[in-house]
Amino acid sequence: MKTVHDTSRFSGLFRLVSRHPRLILGVSLLLAALSVLYTKQQMRFLTGRDDLMPKNAPFQRDYRANRAEFGDREDIVIVIESDDGDKASAFGEKLSTALAADTGRFRDVFYPNGLPFFRQHGLLLLPLDEIRILRRNLTLAKPVLKELATAPSVQTLFTHLTGRMDAYVAGGAAAPGGAEELAGLVFMLDKLGAGIGSFGGGKGSFSLEEVFLGGDSAMARAQRMQIVTVLPVRDAKSFVPAEEAIRVVRAAVAKLRALPEFKGVKVGLTGTPVLEHEEMATSERDITLATVLSLALTVVLLLVAFRGVLNVGAAMVSLVVAICVSFGMATLVVGHLNILSMVFAIMLIGIGIEYGIQVVLRYQEELGVGSGELEAIGTGLDRNLWAIVMAAATTAAAFFTFVFTDFRGIAELGVIAAIGIGVCVLVTFTTLPAALVLLVPLRRKKEEEREARAATVLRRSRPAGQLEAFLFGHPRTVVGVAIVLCAASVYPLIQTRFDYNLMNLQAKGLEPVEYAYKLMRSKENSGYFAEVTAATPAEAKALTARLEKLPAVDHVVSLLTFVPDDQEAKLKELAALRAELADVKPAPYEEDLRVMELPTVFENFRTSVERLKGFLEKEKKPEAKPVGAFLATLDRFFATLEKEKDKNALGMLRDFQGGMLASFPEKIGQLRESLAAAPVTEADIPPQLRERFVGKSGKYLLQVAPREEIFARDPLKRFLDQVRSVSPGANGEPVMVYESMTIMRDAYLRAFIYAFAAIVAILFITFRSVTYTLVGLVPLVVGLLLMVGGMWLCGISFNSANIIVMPLILGIAVDSGIYIINRFRREDGDPAAVIMSSTGLGVIYNTLTIMASFGALMVAHHQGVFSIGAVMSLGMVACQAAFVLVLPAVLSLVGKR
Repeated sequence: MKTVHDTSRFSGLFRLVSRHPRLILGVSLLLAALSVLYTKQQMRFLTGRDDLMPKNAPFQRDYRANRAEFGDREDIVIVIESDDGDKASAFGEKLSTALAADTGRFRDVFYPNGLPFFRQHGLLLLPLDEIRILRRNLTLAKPVLKELATAPSVQTLFTHLTGRMDAYVAGGAAAPGGAEELAGLVFMLDKLGAGIGSFGGGKGSFSLEEVFLGGDSAMARAQRMQIVTVLPVRDAKSFVPAEEAIRVVRAAVAKLRALPEFKGVKVGLTGTPVLEHEEMATSERDITLATVLSLALTVVLLLVAFRGVLNVGAAMVSLVVAICVSFGMATLVVGHLNILSMVFAIMLIGIGIEYGIQVVLRYQEELGVGSGELEAIGTGLDRNLWAIVMAAATTAAAFFTFVFTDFRGIAELGVIAAIGIGVCVLVTFTTLPAALVLLVPLRRKKEEEREARAATVLRRSRPAGQLEAFLFGHPRTVVGVAIVLCAASVYPLIQTRFDYNLMNLQAKGLEPVEYAYKLMRSKENSGYFAEVTAATPAEAKALTARLEKLPAVDHVVSLLTFVPDDQEAKLKELAALRAELADVKPAPYEEDLRVMELPTVFENFRTSVERLKGFLEKEKKPEAKPVGAFLATLDRFFATLEKEKDKNALGMLRDFQGGMLASFPEKIGQLRESLAAAPVTEADIPPQLRERFVGKSGKYLLQVAPREEIFARDPLKRFLDQVRSVSPGANGEPVMVYESMTIMRDAYLRAFIYAFAAIVAILFITFRSVTYTLVGLVPLVVGLLLMVGGMWLCGISFNSANIIVMPLILGIAVDSGIYIINRFRREDGDPAAVIMSSTGLGVIYNTLTIMASFGALMVAHHQGVFSIGAVMSLGMVACQAAFVLVLPAVLSLVGKR
């Protein structure tokens, strides 16, 4: 008998491998090391969504033209929220000043609320109706304002209102001016009730805007939520180009929020750079974790499959070599990865080990029937060579068809994946058998042990036979059930939708996503709008009028927005109001609680309110109801003070008075200053605003804000269709998202059709039989339909992330079928025997390793990455059922031909 080192009897590829295993393994490891070094030095990462899109698409050209005309507006958006508008303003002033000083990291810092233009002319920008409400409310409040201006304190406020209520009740409703006096009293009690009711709930100081304009006025909303936009200097060498700028902004925000004067101020970051940063950082972290977990699970599965450490070691060395060389080739051919091709490593773990599993399991099967070590390795290689080549060709073809799509990101993924699959096949035929040959002396298996093991392998246990009869003894029933399940999956297939909402890809609860939605819902600060351009102010005005009549449009912002309409009427109202408040001259605030007097002041005030309520009820006046509601609020407030009388009642009173009146003199002064408004023309608009709405060539930019949330496809399409009916060349972020998602969806659909056609051709070339070509499509059809049905049951939609698994499902569903059909046709045995053989077990273990590889992605916080793992796991479960049950049943019915 010849020794295990006698290789002269082998031919072909294995003869070369068996003669020079050390050389082949050494060259493989050297190539892997060089590839890692080359990738580390040359591989780039494209993080922007623009990098995925076709460069010459019309919407892309329009977008670039807009950026050239109006500048880059992909800002970091800082949202400042506070119930106290002055706190928010002070925070914005300090933050914008600090960031503007850092010219190395920020190209532009814009804080509109800090512009003197808005302090001087802000009231003129309000609707005329709101200015009239302001005048009416201030007129009603004037008696109180006049008293508080002299001595801003709780005693002054409550004592003044007590006297007026007593006088009204004593004089009766019929007294001269009684109706106006009652209106003023009810107004002040209502506003005071709102302040008392919110006390202790985190509310800041007394808000004149909220009191006099109402809590839902445009000015009040704008004060409660303010915006600072920051244009970062991008680091092209960084994985996330705006990362350093975002870090500095967050540090500056945290520093300010720690100051006592900004207690209660909430701040969040959003905007395209922040969303991209969070997406890339989260997905990078998730994919790194998933890759490690995937490799660990793969090792565990291989230990179960191979029942030995040595074969697992050989397979894992080959896998690592394949991944390293594949990355080197990707760097050489494409040069970069994008957010879609980042899952490349995970894909290669599942794909790269597939071919090795078939070789090693067949090698172990041959050992089990008594073959020598080298003969077993050679048989494992030779018997799987054609099947592996054709199986790899189907998967590579499925990916390579992406090259024929218009979507750059998908096309690059197709090239990278196809190259990676080719590398995996070459490594399986060289590095893996070389490693197995080198491990032969370490096994030290005795011939009699091999013969005993062979006898054990060839003898099937009774339970195994019973299980085999149960699974494979009723082919017609299995096919019938499969047809019913596939038919039931047609409805979910029809209902399948592509999710356009990119926010659904981000991690749940992410701050930038939360604030993106907040801005979308804010009429004053909408950060997600379509862009329309006009050549002249007249055209801009006409377009604005037409756009604002559209049902899907809320409002339009342009340079003309800052030239108020109805100025004559507004100035008249403001002048009258200024005259009305001419004698309201506030004194500086001093904390003078006079604690000993307060119980009497409060008791007298409550008694007067109760007396007024009773009087109004007796007179059957409708004002009795709001006065009664105020009394209930007042009693709750006094009850709270009573509970705290031995603890912190004095502190509560200080907070109550200080919160309402400490900034009162300053606010009255600001209000009187803003009433001295003058007519505004386009020339008065500051340069910081003008440069945002007037381009380099003089074009005017119109920002068209949607009426509803437009992250989902239907409202987005409705909004864009209406805007484009007025301006066909409309652009902006919504257009970019809609067009890019549509191109991506259609590109995948076309790629799917191309891949399917390529697979049919490869199957026909492989089997040279129409019948077996159709049989080879069974796992594909059954697996896809059952996968879609599972997605529907789990509430999972296709999106721009998980749709990446479709070509992989195509390839796996077909190539695993090729292994089974190839062995069924070439060797003795029925379909059940094939499934129970190393080939069938290889298919099962391969599916499990792919489930482990992609299932590991389900640990991700990034919902897009998570959905890739979820869809792939569903697909693998469906394909497993198709391989193990449906395909053998079909082969039993078809027979060998």
